[in-house]
Amino acid sequence: MKTSIFKSIKFKIILLFVVLVMTMVGAVYAFMHRGVLMLEESLIGDRLEADINYIEDIIGEGEWNLKGDAIYLGDTLVGDGTNENANIEPFLEHQDKTGTFSYVFTKCSDEGLGYQPDTDTQEGYQEGHFMRVAGSTRDPNGNSIIGTYISKEVADELDAYGTYKGESNVAGGRIYCLYNVLTDKDGNVIGAIVVGRNVSELTGRVDATTRGILLAVILSSVIAWIIVSLIVSGWTKSLELIADQMDDIESGVLPDMELTVSSQDEVGRLVTRMNKLVGSLKENRILQIKAETDALTGIANRFGLSRFSGETFELCYKNNKTFAVGFLDIDFFKQYNDNYGHQAGDECVKMIANILKEIGGRHNLFCARFGGDEFILIINDRTKDEIADIAQQLQDKVNGRNVEHRYSAASDHVTVSQGYSFGIPGGDRTLDDYIHTADEALYEVKERGRNGFHIADVRTG
Repeated sequence: MKTSIFKSIKFKIILLFVVLVMTMVGAVYAFMHRGVLMLEESLIGDRLEADINYIEDIIGEGEWNLKGDAIYLGDTLVGDGTNENANIEPFLEHQDKTGTFSYVFTKCSDEGLGYQPDTDTQEGYQEGHFMRVAGSTRDPNGNSIIGTYISKEVADELDAYGTYKGESNVAGGRIYCLYNVLTDKDGNVIGAIVVGRNVSELTGRVDATTRGILLAVILSSVIAWIIVSLIVSGWTKSLELIADQMDDIESGVLPDMELTVSSQDEVGRLVTRMNKLVGSLKENRILQIKAETDALTGIANRFGLSRFSGETFELCYKNNKTFAVGFLDIDFFKQYNDNYGHQAGDECVKMIANILKEIGGRHNLFCARFGGDEFILIINDRTKDEIADIAQQLQDKVNGRNVEHRYSAASDHVTVSQGYSFGIPGGDRTLDDYIHTADEALYEVKERGRNGFHIADVRTG
């Protein structure tokens, strides 16, 4: 007897699929809407990070400082809470070029602060202890808001963490903002800076985009389910395995096991090519490691140094982080080599390399053998005091080994001299400038008698 269409497995699967889609639409819509919104907010947040640096650049140069009730950037008056002394031109220029508004605040006491009530055009808020002294826009009524205050929720976040990113009440409207505190040369918080964008239109676009994507996903899911179930249901597992392996390769992980499939069609050929690709990548990685490793010491050689230093310098340049290069060599190594023999000289070089690996592993530093008895360190995102501490640790470790060197004019045991360059990449400063400055710093240590270190700032001229 022929089975009724309404009792067939095909009908039941279709019915189950429809019910599941309808049940999950609400949840999928919520998750997708939130995901799109988070992505948009993340993109805006990244842009606002750059906007804060940009607005400071066009205001002026120097340290933030207070003179009486007025806040300055270097010698440039930014504002004192009055419209007359509000330096607004850089902020207007910034808004015209980027579409982002910006303000500078001075930190004040809580005395006299209260609650700003709701109006027809503005949302009420509790005042916080940061007062606007300069800015690029006006409130919804067209009035200047110089001399008004930040919201208390943002002020509390700035007090606790020094930064705030998210929606906030600005001039009575909900705006997506990034606030950072401003500090003087002694590290005291004297004010804050904010950049932000109106997200009301963004929310509308997110809603529309999400609805469109959701509809497309539903339609595509139905069509894809029908096609896959009728034609390519046997391929999905193999394709998923290939995709997973590609994800691993993209993240830097090369699989240990080869993929195996029973099919001899295009999917089987794809799996075979994937296995060959993985094998080739493994061979290339081994060759790269060998090519970038010093055979005697096991640390990086000049090839590895060239790749790492260039990448790190560019990263520090983009993120406005400190960058340092350190040169280190063994004092009177030629005399050590000539009198104790080349084998002893190699052991001495390996000893220094092992100390560098130990200190480098502890502080997450990159070290390489530059040639002979000379080594180089690449250090990023550290203060000058931290670099001095690292240099002192290296010196103490070498001295602590107490390896005899009767032919040294610096000590009766093996010692090292160290020279460092330090600064934030920018302007016309290049990686070669840092290397040259570190070499000069090393030469200065040698002129002073060796067995020491010197950290030199990279000149900006």
